[in-house]
Amino acid sequence: KQWYQRRVAITAGGDLEGNAFEVLEQSMAMGMEWVTSFIKENVLSEDSTSFNPMVNGMLVMVEPQICPVQSNQCSSGENWLFGCKCVKEFRALGDCKAKPCQLFRHYRESGPAALNSFLNSESYEERYQIIMKYVFDPISRALCECPGMIGASTNCARNYDGTLFTFTRMDRAQFDSVVEEIDWKALKTILHGWVKGGCGEKNGKDCVAELSDMFSISGRWLDNTFRGEDSCQSLIRLEEEFTVYMETAFSFNMTTDTVKSVANKFMDVYSDMQRKSLCDPSCAAEVMDSFYSCCVKHSLEVTLSKPMRKNYQKLFRNMWGLFSEEKVPNLNSAVNKYLAMMDLDGFCKDQTNVYGERNEECESLGA
Repeated sequence: KQWYQRRVAITAGGDLEGNAFEVLEQSMAMGMEWVTSFIKENVLSEDSTSFNPMVNGMLVMVEPQICPVQSNQCSSGENWLFGCKCVKEFRALGDCKAKPCQLFRHYRESGPAALNSFLNSESYEERYQIIMKYVFDPISRALCECPGMIGASTNCARNYDGTLFTFTRMDRAQFDSVVEEIDWKALKTILHGWVKGGCGEKNGKDCVAELSDMFSISGRWLDNTFRGEDSCQSLIRLEEEFTVYMETAFSFNMTTDTVKSVANKFMDVYSDMQRKSLCDPSCAAEVMDSFYSCCVKHSLEVTLSKPMRKNYQKLFRNMWGLFSEEKVPNLNSAVNKYLAMMDLDGFCKDQTNVYGERNEECESLGA
């Protein structure tokens, strides 16, 4: 009830009076309660040591589709989920054709233990680390080893000839309309760019692990904040900026505000918060050391390069029609503000040079 009253106050434009962190903490706690309840009731067995019978039954049914018997022939009846065109795409990948099956069996075998670790974890940092370890890392490493899976997967969707829709009696028309709308060339370019930016080694460090650690750090910030720890890696030192951010996030009226105005307003307050978070001279060195490695620098440079930006824009314009009949909004101003934040050296240069020094260090090492 208290959380709801505070949310109403924010939505009405009221003053949070220092309660922004309580609103965030209670929102996160409610989300965790829902996830915990869902997993226990719908995924795991009563003693939580295995998947429940329903999930196990689904896994048994799906396994032959993801781990088919290798053959030069393909039966549409036996390959009803993905279809023979998809099977052919993955067979052409050589040794990588087995990668989807390896991932499936990894999740099937490690799933219950991973879910239990997640449910029993006592901090957000630990929860994020578990998600990265069991979900993000295996997929990332599979794509680093076998980037051809991107093209095979997109072709599976574009040329789908399975019988899932017939089997489930679902209407295929909506699926086909989405497939027709997507700019598949732009999507594949983006996905390959993400893989290129997140694989390999830089300065002797494994980039998959480095990026995984970077994403987990946001959990540390939450833990420190909810403990009331006023430190460099805590939102408490951003109290003023974070309160404005929360008030802004709940103040939008989608019946009167345009997408463009919402995006611009949101990016303005988000930029102010990030500037205090990343650039404050008293904390910039510690914050930079906690996440900004040569791998992160490389990933940002690749994924935010000019060719990638053009493809993001193409895909956004291309897919806008799936969500709205309105004219595609011009979000250049908001996007440029976001891109400016990702150039950490330029973004923080008037307050600190720690990011520039890290860039020079990485470049001197060829990383």
